[in-house]
Amino acid sequence: MISPPADAVSVAPFFSWPKLQMAVLRGDLQSGITVATFAVPQAMAYAVLAGVPPVHGLYAAAAMAFVGALWGSSPYVNTGPTNTAALLTASALAPFALQSGSPDFWRVLWLFTVLVGVLRLGLGLLRAGPLVRLVPEHALIGFVTAADLLIALGQLHEFLGISAPPSGTANKIWHLVTQGVNFDARTLGIGVLSLAILVVFDRFSKKFPVALGAIVVSTLAAIWHNAQFAASKPIALVRDIAAVPFGFPAPVFYAPDFALLVQMLPAAFAVAAIGLLEAVSISSTLALKKKERVNFNQEFFGQGVAQIAGAVASGFPGSASYSRSALIEANGAKTPWANIFFAVSTVAALFLAPKWLEQIPLAALAALLLFTGVKLVDLGAIKRVYATSKADFGVVALTFCVTFFGKLEWGFFVGIVAALCVFVARAKELQIFELTPRADGRFNETPYTRGSQHGRCDVVALGLHGDLFFGQAHELREQLGEIVRLQEPKFIVMRLRRAHSIDAACWGVIYDFAKTFAAQGGKLYLCGLTPQIETTIRATKLDQILASEQLIPRKEGAFDAFNLALERVASQLGPEANLCPAWQGLVEKEKLKQSVSFWRDPLLDSKTLGFLE
Repeated sequence: MISPPADAVSVAPFFSWPKLQMAVLRGDLQSGITVATFAVPQAMAYAVLAGVPPVHGLYAAAAMAFVGALWGSSPYVNTGPTNTAALLTASALAPFALQSGSPDFWRVLWLFTVLVGVLRLGLGLLRAGPLVRLVPEHALIGFVTAADLLIALGQLHEFLGISAPPSGTANKIWHLVTQGVNFDARTLGIGVLSLAILVVFDRFSKKFPVALGAIVVSTLAAIWHNAQFAASKPIALVRDIAAVPFGFPAPVFYAPDFALLVQMLPAAFAVAAIGLLEAVSISSTLALKKKERVNFNQEFFGQGVAQIAGAVASGFPGSASYSRSALIEANGAKTPWANIFFAVSTVAALFLAPKWLEQIPLAALAALLLFTGVKLVDLGAIKRVYATSKADFGVVALTFCVTFFGKLEWGFFVGIVAALCVFVARAKELQIFELTPRADGRFNETPYTRGSQHGRCDVVALGLHGDLFFGQAHELREQLGEIVRLQEPKFIVMRLRRAHSIDAACWGVIYDFAKTFAAQGGKLYLCGLTPQIETTIRATKLDQILASEQLIPRKEGAFDAFNLALERVASQLGPEANLCPAWQGLVEKEKLKQSVSFWRDPLLDSKTLGFLE
């Protein structure tokens, strides 16, 4: 029987779950219930951030965690509402100017959530897991930092008890500056109480549901205030946005609207891609800790199915949550059953405490989002990027500015494009070196850069390094032409062992140069040829221009092919050869024979000779 590939997608991975053991099941049950107590207030806060009634955060958390556990790859990854996905969802729906809670609003949200799920599911089926490596981390840092600060900024009006600001970052800042002095002292007091508990007890958050404790204390304080001061303006509660109905909702379905789906595609792709990056990062981190393996394609598939399930359950787009996933693992989870129990516990809250959930003050949820948004800003990562590369830091800054002051989802794409531009600017710098012998048998590498010295010599040895792509083709053509004009070689040995790949444009330059150099009476030797390059040589008929002795395949030793090329060149040099000082002592006919004999001694390897790559 042939086993499926390790990165294959299974439509029923739960059939391969390990056999249940009571000791393991108890740990999963404890972990699921414990993390659910953390997640209930968090999911409700993320729903507010997404612009939907708080209870829909619980619907999304339960449905996505349950289905994500069944079809995902990691036993620890908890799928559900996250701050970034919620913020992106609110941004994506804003242009439609729909009234929250209206039939059109729910239809658009449902289609958007399903579209996110279909995109993730499709990427899984297409085995696109490796594509996440193409997203530059420093661009993501700029995006996430801006998103976290936008979360905090967007909750300050609820925290202060003032009117909601207009859309747009600049408008929100101006609104806070002009209206912040009109804050409601009682609402602010509830917010400060919740924030103080979160800050003071955050160190115990892995052992105790600090967020739940802050919500409980602030809820009791708000209930007491509203009862004692009934005549005054009450503190705003969850029920003022929407009631929390008893139980779990019935499945919801809408007919597809293809024109609307196309309109939402860019924002949906941003939510899908960022969510997959979060899932991959979280699952790989926990897998490394547990010395396990994660199938990214299966995780993509599971995330996609989970989003569709979230839509059917009246939820909104989410992703893998690092905080909840880490808590699942830290509390003793061993199998995906932990997330199943998490989902069941979350649903239980809707049956056991809907009236209590209605009385959570909005200022407390705002404090939770404010605390989370500021806490997630990773200043250390930003400092490391700045210390490493000013160009990469420029990408971070540009991504941050576009995300923070412009359109949220476009900040993600701008960051990727900017990072790719920086990469291309670096990659187009041609890595070509002249190799010249030293008295101790090693070789100096002198780069062909502005101001470098390269003397006239009948023998020139070149080393090409890295990936040669079309952006370097013009410079490669110019550099080879300059070598012929200034150094006037009769023999050129081109070492390709460290040229990892050569695209069509650069190969065309090498082909044209070989043809021109041969027509001028020169001899070009190519050494260190990989099987792929040898195939290209035959396909382009370069072997009809260069003799077989001029084409030397890669050998086992690092410099074996290069030494063989030098030996063949040396056998053709006479006393009249015009050699630069670096080559004179080695290429003189009698000394070169002795040197070649020494180099080719089978008892000596390249390390003994000191030939180091």
